[in-house]
Amino acid sequence: MTNAMTIVPTVVDEPMDFTVIANSPKEMEAAQRSLILWAARKIQAIKTELEEAKQQLLIAKEKKWGTSGWSTQVLRQERRAEFYRKVKAALEAGYYIVPPFPIDIFAIRTERRNPKRMDSSHSDNHDQAAEILPIGEGRYVDPKPTRRSYIDQQKQRDGTSKNVTMYYAREFQEVGFPFKLAKAEIREATDAAMSLKVFDRFGVLPRVRSPDPIVCGQIIVPNQQGYMRHDPKAITFFVTWWLDTKTL
Repeated sequence: MTNAMTIVPTVVDEPMDFTVIANSPKEMEAAQRSLILWAARKIQAIKTELEEAKQQLLIAKEKKWGTSGWSTQVLRQERRAEFYRKVKAALEAGYYIVPPFPIDIFAIRTERRNPKRMDSSHSDNHDQAAEILPIGEGRYVDPKPTRRSYIDQQKQRDGTSKNVTMYYAREFQEVGFPFKLAKAEIREATDAAMSLKVFDRFGVLPRVRSPDPIVCGQIIVPNQQGYMRHDPKAITFFVTWWLDTKTL
C-alpha cells in the first residue's frame, strides 16, 4: 500500500518546496491540497521579500541614491507574487498541474486593443503572444490576427529596387475553438476555465488532429524562457479531455 503522498524536501532551509508523487485519483486529491498550501506559503514569503525591497527603495530615494536596482527588484517580486496567486487560484478551482505538453495555442489573454503589426514579407508569422496579466484582467482572443498587405520598394544588392509584398497584423479575432464538432460539454468546460481569467493562454494537444484531444490552460512564468525560442516558460493545467470509443 502506498502513502497518500510522498514529500521530499528539496532545500534544507526552505521546507516549503517539496516533491509530490501521486499514483491514484485519491493521492491526486491529497497532492492538490498540499499544492494549494504550498502556493499560499510562496505568496506569503514573496510578500515579505517585497516589503523589504520597497523599504530599501524608499531609503534609496530619500538618500538620493540610485534606485534602478531596487525598482527592478520590487517589480520582479510583484510579478512573482501575482504568478503564484494565479497558480493558487487555478488549483483552488480544481485544475491539476500536468507536464509541459507541446500544445497548439488557440487563445491568448490580452488587454491590448490592437495586435502588434509585425511587418514582414512572410504572411504566416504574425501570431501574437499572451500578456502576463493579473487575475480577472484582459480578454481572450485568437493568437492569429487578421492580416493586411501593402507593396514596399526594397533596394537590392545591385542597387536596383524591387517591389515586395509586406504583411502586417491588423485586428484581433474572436477565439475560434479548434474542434468544430466538439461536444457542448467540452466547450462549456473550456468557457468556464476562460471565465476565471486566470490562465494566460489555452491550447490543445496533441498538435496533430486526434480523436482524444486534451484542452489545457497555461500560466506563464515571468522572466523565464521555455524550451522553444521566443516561447516563455509556462505551467500547464488540465482543463478537459474527451474520447470517442468508436475510434479505439
